[in-house]
Amino acid sequence: MIRTAIAITLFALAPAFACAEGAINRTELSRADVPGSDTHEVIVARLEIEPGASVPRHTHHGDEHLVVITGGTMQTGDGKQIPFPDGMAAHFPQGEPHGGLTNAGDTVMIAITTHVVEKGKPLNVPLQ
Repeated sequence: MIRTAIAITLFALAPAFACAEGAINRTELSRADVPGSDTHEVIVARLEIEPGASVPRHTHHGDEHLVVITGGTMQTGDGKQIPFPDGMAAHFPQGEPHGGLTNAGDTVMIAITTHVVEKGKPLNVPLQ
């Protein structure tokens, strides 16, 4: 299996990013403390990536898991197209850079993300 980090690099985001042709909308569905931890929480969100929207490269202060609900095709900066089929799942360990993809299709892509992250820190850490 191809490392889904390349294919999924798009889905873990801060609340919303705008771009010239589309937007990325993140709707938090739940947030709870990790049982037995004073330092981490679990955040579950619905992520919608409109056609033409670009996901910036970023990392997280914890792990991210995601499942693609409505897939499509993402494109890298050099033009490579990567399919994101319905049902695709991915995991990004803490600190692993991902993102840098644009929704190359003509429909909204949707995923459910689950972050297990450090409390009090930003969900996303932007990369250059």
